[in-house]
Amino acid sequence: MNSPQSTFRYAEHLQATLGWLLHSIEAGGGGSSAHFSPLRGWSAPYPETTGYIIPTLLEAARTQKDQRCQEAALRAGQWLLSLQCPDGAWPGGLYVGGKPQGPSVFNTAQIIDGMVALARLQPEGPWMQASERAAGWLAAGVDSAGLWQVGNYRNGVNPSYYAQVAWPMLQAWQLSGDDAVRAAAERVLARIVDLRTPHGSIAGWGFDPGKPAFTHTIAYTLRGLIESAGALENWAAYGQPCEDALERLWRKAEFGNGRLPGAFHDDWRPVNWYTCLTGNAQVALCLLRIEQRANDLRLVNAATKLVDSVCANQRIRGVGDSRRGAVGGSAPLWGRYMFMRYPNWAAKYHADALMMLMARLEEEDAR
Repeated sequence: MNSPQSTFRYAEHLQATLGWLLHSIEAGGGGSSAHFSPLRGWSAPYPETTGYIIPTLLEAARTQKDQRCQEAALRAGQWLLSLQCPDGAWPGGLYVGGKPQGPSVFNTAQIIDGMVALARLQPEGPWMQASERAAGWLAAGVDSAGLWQVGNYRNGVNPSYYAQVAWPMLQAWQLSGDDAVRAAAERVLARIVDLRTPHGSIAGWGFDPGKPAFTHTIAYTLRGLIESAGALENWAAYGQPCEDALERLWRKAEFGNGRLPGAFHDDWRPVNWYTCLTGNAQVALCLLRIEQRANDLRLVNAATKLVDSVCANQRIRGVGDSRRGAVGGSAPLWGRYMFMRYPNWAAKYHADALMMLMARLEEEDAR
């Protein structure tokens, strides 16, 4: 296991990552800019990822005693409230020129994640009502087969990474007690679990049907199922279907010294020429979450290697504010995922993984 000196090194990377996230919110005028490009600079703000950056900032405020993170989370929450549609949905895409796009299933769910975190911080605030309205809109759009017909990223396509939609719906249900929301989320989850292949993968967990899936969306799928299993206290139904995929990923992380292929076909044929740093951090989070259940230091070791691989590709000294602490979508930066960009969600998941890993290592050192 890592030494206290290594944990200190992680703290350095965490502070740089959080600093970059705070800078992205300044650049976005309240909402976090989606990404920084060395070629084009900062992008417009992204409601979807701003939503799920909020819990990261609040956890950092709690564990790192950094009031700036809580202030930025509240500012981002207010910005998102100003964009919520009358029916409870949030728009898709970047917020460009003050012109929101149509309602989005995935974006709405990720923003619920932030609203629920803020509601737990400030129960008297506007956050709970916003999350209830959003979850109600999502639940109303789910048909009996667990599908949405409106608000998909691609018309007519309900990808398996919508497990990451069911999880925030269940978070909202835990606050509101609205059983219609829970029932809709369970229909979504049941459909996704039914797509498990003989290889242990889950069909449709990529952006494009029939093409290799980035580890980013693979991890979305697995994390959504893991967290939903916890919320519903039903590991057998929603957690066990992940176990084969998670074992394959931790073994690949272990033997690859923390470097996962950037994408996989459904039969696990890899796309090896780049790695998806976002996915590496997300897979580390999945392994650390199931390790809480399994108490298996092999999982911690694999997660550590994944986090180390992201740290190795992160500049924390000697660059300007727009790149210090940023995490590329891919390594090399010109890889297939988020070509030549530093996305805010890569930094978000890296910060989450660093905080969870540091806590786990400190727990082990205390034994």
